[in-house]
Amino acid sequence: MLLSYEEFQAFTPKRTTFGLFGWPLGHTMSPELHAQLFQAAHVDADYIAVAVPPEKLKEAMELARKKLKGINLTIPHKRAVISLLDAVDQSAMDLHSVNTVHFSDEGAIGYNTDIFGFAASLEKDGVELRNRKVLMLGYGGAASVMAYHCAHAGAQLYITGRNLDKAEQLRQQLLSSLPQAKIYTCTRRKIPKDIQIVVNGTPLGMFPQEEKKPLYFLPRKTEYVFDAIYNPPQTSTMRLATNKRTRTRNGIYMLVMQAAAAQTIWNGTQFESTVYDQIARRVLAKMAVKRLHERYQKKNIVLCGFMGSGKTTVGRKLARLTGLTHIDADTYLEQKTGKTISEIFATQGEAAFRDLETQYLREICAKDGVVISLGGGAVLRPENVAIIKESGFLIHLNTPFFRIVKNLSGSTHRPLLDQSADKLAETRRLYNERKNIYHRVSDRSVRSPRLSELIDRLLQSI
Repeated sequence: MLLSYEEFQAFTPKRTTFGLFGWPLGHTMSPELHAQLFQAAHVDADYIAVAVPPEKLKEAMELARKKLKGINLTIPHKRAVISLLDAVDQSAMDLHSVNTVHFSDEGAIGYNTDIFGFAASLEKDGVELRNRKVLMLGYGGAASVMAYHCAHAGAQLYITGRNLDKAEQLRQQLLSSLPQAKIYTCTRRKIPKDIQIVVNGTPLGMFPQEEKKPLYFLPRKTEYVFDAIYNPPQTSTMRLATNKRTRTRNGIYMLVMQAAAAQTIWNGTQFESTVYDQIARRVLAKMAVKRLHERYQKKNIVLCGFMGSGKTTVGRKLARLTGLTHIDADTYLEQKTGKTISEIFATQGEAAFRDLETQYLREICAKDGVVISLGGGAVLRPENVAIIKESGFLIHLNTPFFRIVKNLSGSTHRPLLDQSADKLAETRRLYNERKNIYHRVSDRSVRSPRLSELIDRLLQSI
């Protein structure tokens, strides 16, 4: 629930309620994210987002003490709220930044859980910081949190950005609480060549200006890139990692982990590790739907690919994750005609089937909010591709050929293969004939032999 400040003044909670204060607030995923965490922990609570103007923060905090059990804070309130609290956790004080407040009998206590989210992301990827050379891009709020953790963990930290004076200010701030830390500043032209870890704490590359980037190339020894941005999921900084050995991660897992840490502070909740991955995937799925509308102005996700590539299986799982409705185009056609595709091929021929396919694709693609699994030959007609792309984002499942053969091994309802004396040879012939078409007409092409990894890559590609 998103409330204006005036609506918050009149708001009366019906049960235990937490909130987010920010200005301007715009779209935020925090209410949905915390709702999922409450559900996973079996906590009966609500979460609201409140647009609080800077000049109303003091008044809003007084109301929050009466109405809420805890709050999160985002720009521009993370520093300003400190003077309004009864106590502040040491790391939050060192950072001069509070993003979580717990209201209890002891008063309003401030914490910073962003640092926990960042640390958990690196831990998940097995990234060791001690004695590693880390380049921090930026010196703002997010950068200062991540820089503090890197320096505290024993990294050799280099801070860079367009304004070296601000980089030096962050360096001095960190040294005031970590006097033994190895922290340096550098221009973007004099970045050490042996940097091993690159961390982006700037907003450069965030939607809608996705092509902006804080660097034009990575130091040649870069092993790991972390970007706090999560919209888009594949950021401009991450795309600089062209070496396959350079691992990357966006800010979605950090977002989930900082929210989980806030709930631990508020309710003492402890989560199973699998919960974090499940919720991170759901957040990624919701982000994909958001980007589908805002970035591409499309209503539907459409899957194409060779027969046996897993379009129906992936489509069903994708629909469950995104909350969209799944439609299998072949099944839809069979239900509408009352005949199987094999029967249509046998009695009317392939040309008649393709005409029916086009007819029913028009109906399906006119719908709003669906995941469509196409038949293997649907995109062979330019007319069909035009119909699909008018409302849909077209993704090619570039499933490895060996996996396709395995998936088709028990199938007896493939009209284009059933009449062949050598099904494997015919399968390869058709596959080779069509593969370039799939690549050419699709907006994205994703590939992985593992289903879970394929779905993640598909969501990140949007």
